[in-house]
Parts: sequence; structure tokens; C-alpha cells
Amino acid sequence: MPAQGKSMKDESGQNRFAGAEALLHDVSGLLWHAPREAVEKRLPPTEGEHDYTIGMTVEESAFICGLIRERKPQKILEAGVNKGGTTAVILQALEEIGSNSALYCVDLNPEIEVRNTMAIFPEFSGRARLMLGRDVSAFLEEIGGDIDFCILDTAHYLPGEILNFLCILPYLKDGATVVIHDQTVFLEADHPFVQYIGPASIIACRVLFDCIIGEKLVPNFARGENISIPNIASLIITRETRKYIGNLLSSLMLPWRFLPDRKMIDDVSTCLRKNYPKHYVDYFFEVVQRQLDYHLRTGKPNQHYWETTLKNLQTRFRPEQIAFYGAGDYCRKLLASVIPANLHPGRIFDRSPGTDTLAGIPVLSAMDLRSGNRQGETSAIVITSNAHHAEIYAELLDAELGIEIIDPFNPYRDPERLSLPSHGVQCTNPEW
Repeated sequence: MPAQGKSMKDESGQNRFAGAEALLHDVSGLLWHAPREAVEKRLPPTEGEHDYTIGMTVEESAFICGLIRERKPQKILEAGVNKGGTTAVILQALEEIGSNSALYCVDLNPEIEVRNTMAIFPEFSGRARLMLGRDVSAFLEEIGGDIDFCILDTAHYLPGEILNFLCILPYLKDGATVVIHDQTVFLEADHPFVQYIGPASIIACRVLFDCIIGEKLVPNFARGENISIPNIASLIITRETRKYIGNLLSSLMLPWRFLPDRKMIDDVSTCLRKNYPKHYVDYFFEVVQRQLDYHLRTGKPNQHYWETTLKNLQTRFRPEQIAFYGAGDYCRKLLASVIPANLHPGRIFDRSPGTDTLAGIPVLSAMDLRSGNRQGETSAIVITSNAHHAEIYAELLDAELGIEIIDPFNPYRDPERLSLPSHGVQCTNPEW
């Protein structure tokens, strides 16, 4: 064994890590501040440290602008838009280098403030394509391939950016630049978002960047001999990125902070089936089922999952047309502390009702469901019994009531209803 305190050396006497890549890079010659400075002059004033339009530091914006000036992309995807401050900075950078690059801006939230910000810059009208209200996976076929610059800045908590990248990768060119933001935000203890979600959960961007292979550029924004581990970094997509993408897929087994709703699961699944080999898709399904089992059968309902499930239903049905089935302890927890009153159902059904009401909602018998449905009172029913969901689902199917049945405890029970192709679908991407 080597003497204590001495580094291990190979037979040639050279340190085994002499060829290791640098962790941080001097980017002083890359940073380009002018586009953000031009945008900031026209933005309204903000109040407080966490009130912002541009959700990046000055150095982070300059890093992105410098990459755009250096690499001159032709097709840019911005996943995660929020108030649109970075969108405006990107468009200003493109304007200053005389680029007609296409810019696609995608955000899951249909009510974000990006339009208000874009109204301040009428000269950019029509330059960016806003695609809002669904996961990025839902828009990728419409956006198309040959994306050569991508900025990922979405959820930050698992599965978040990991799922985003898995879906986006087949549409990226070899040599494309991917910028991943908020890689150290979990250490900002005073940030309201970190306090709300919890620092241990906001690791999606860090896990993503560390798991994927590519030509990485991690900027050191400190001066002189000092170092500063940044909140942002980039990589260039290579064939090795695709070859070892299984490492990233495996990282999805880390605990998820939120459960995607049914629409997102459908969009992501459809995208993965189209672009990845069967064994990757099967692995993804197993991961999702394991995560669902954990979150939904521990007796601790996941608020985000239930809220989004019910919000999606309310886009198609009135609250009084939506019912729960199962009035046990799990349902009581949902109504007491998970689901806000505006998302409560019109009625609750149970095989053997032990009460007339729960949280002011009438509790009825299964026979009442059959008779009530003949009058069109119930259009969708959500199973809320974690212990008996499978048999309830089977009973409701057999009853042929002509209503939509949602089993949140097993979203893959009926692939046809989820619009998911069969397992036999061939991967259409020859790269895999």
C-alpha cells in the first residue's frame, strides 16, 4: 500500500489523474453583457430580491448570450419561460448578431406573464413562438428536429428536467448546445421556492448535468485565482451522449418530488415510445409505477398529483359532474388537507357508506351511481380508495355506465384510454 499522505501513481510515475478534465473554466472572454443591459433599460422596476423579470444573474445571462454569439444557432428551444425576461434577452442577442434563428418558447403553465414582457418589445413581435399549457414533450413533433441550442429551466425538482431532456434529446442535432440552469439553487436557503419545495428535492438540474455525457463547459465567474461553483453550465451533444443515455434514465429511480398528471404521462410516454427502444420504454414504465406506488400507497396523498388530475377534469366537466368512489380514510385525507374546496367533487360513492356526508359532500351508495348516471348526473368518477382501487375499477368497467373512470393508483391500466401505443411499436430513431 502507498505511504499515508502520498498520491497513488501508475508504473510510469505519472499521477493517474493528470489527464482529468477541468471542473471549472475561465469564460471571461466568452461573456457578453450588452443584450441584457439593453433589455433591462426598458423593463419596469421590481421590488425585493425575489421579484424579478429576468430569472438569472447578470453573469448567467452573459454566459448564454456569449454562447449564442459564438455558436450562432439556427433553431433555439427555451423550455421554461416564466415571465419571459430571458426570452427577451435571447431575442436581443439574436438581433445584435443579425440572426434570424427560430426561437420556440415552451412552458407548462398557460398563465405565465411572458406576454406582458413581450409587449414591452414590439420589435420582437413574431420572432418567438410561444407554446404554453402542456409539457415540452407534447410540442416536439410540431417543433421538429435539428434543434441546435436548448435552454432548460423548468421544474428543478424530480423528475422535472430529467424527463424534459430525455424527450428533447432525439430532436437535438449532434453538436447542439444545451444550457442547464439552477444547478445549485437548492443551497439558497432563503429563497422562497427552496423553502416551499425543500432543498433535498430541488436536484433535477444537478442530477441531469452530472449524469449525461457531453463536452461540458462549467463557467467560473470568480476573478483571479478564486473559484465559484456556478448555478448554470452547458454541454455539447455528442454521439456519446446518446450512447450512455441509460445513465440518465436510471437516475429516474431517485425519489420524485411530484407525480406528473395523466396528460403529462401520456405526452411523455408517447414521445419516448416514438424515439427510444422498447427496453428503455419498459424501464420508464416500471419507474413510473414504482414512484406511483410509493407516493399513492403510503397514505400520504401527493398534493400536486391530485390537484392537477382534478384541474384537468374540470376543464372538461363541471365540478358537480365529477364524483369520487371510495369514502374511506384516504378520501378523508384528500378532502381534509390535500385538495382545495374548489376542486372537491359533486358527490362521493361507496359500496357501504358509513356516513351521509364528507366535508359537506353527499356520500351515496353504488346503487345510487347506477341510477344517477341514467340521468346524466355523473360524467367522470375518480377512484379514491388506495386499498381497493383495482376491484373498484373492474366493477365500474363491468357496469358499463358510460362514464370516464380515472384510477390514479394505476394510470397504465388501460393503455388505449391513455392513447398509448402497444409495446410492439418500433423505435423510429435510427440513432438508438
